[in-house]
Amino acid sequence: MQDYLEYVTQLALGSPWLLAVIVAMAVVDALVPVVPSEALIIGAGVAAAAGQQDLLVVIGAAALGSFIGETAGYLIGRAFGPAVRGRFAPDGQKAAAYDRISGLLAARGGTVLLTARFLPGGRTVATLTAGAMRYPTGRFLGFTALGTPLSAGWQAVLGYLGGATFAENPLFGLLFGLSLGTVAGLGIGAVQRLRARSAARVPAPAAEPQPLRVLTGAAAS
Repeated sequence: MQDYLEYVTQLALGSPWLLAVIVAMAVVDALVPVVPSEALIIGAGVAAAAGQQDLLVVIGAAALGSFIGETAGYLIGRAFGPAVRGRFAPDGQKAAAYDRISGLLAARGGTVLLTARFLPGGRTVATLTAGAMRYPTGRFLGFTALGTPLSAGWQAVLGYLGGATFAENPLFGLLFGLSLGTVAGLGIGAVQRLRARSAARVPAPAAEPQPLRVLTGAAAS
């Protein structure tokens, strides 16, 4: 059974259609984060380590698909506006993420668009929120053009490291890359939650005392 899985893995990762599938899945994944494009990109990185794919081309395909999908998410958020908030209402955690990211976008802008993509489902919420709050289109496109190759490169390199570590078994290389990506995502998410809790505990600054008014002679009388 293991030999069969290894054969199927090698056949799939070495397919000339893999790059087209990566672009398509990355587009959909940016809008519906249940589609596992990350696993496919990591797998393509494994194939690059085995010489079956070109690492830079894999990164380019993944970045292109992500850019298209994230831009579409931004346009959807911009078109439907407040209705985007209602989309997350049934899920309290997602609704809270929407509110948090909306505030962060207003305060920090591009930093959020660059970092949210490394959190599970983070870029979907970030792009929809950016559109709904009318974040400047030029800035959004600029930060998205910078962020998509960063996240695509991160995923592909994870696969490449897994493929290089387990050169004789691409299936183990794929699992290795997925494990690294999962651990990194959980770590980044934990840091973000700790920072949010710390910020929530900071007390509001006390109001400055008002200077005493000096009574004039007319007022004293």
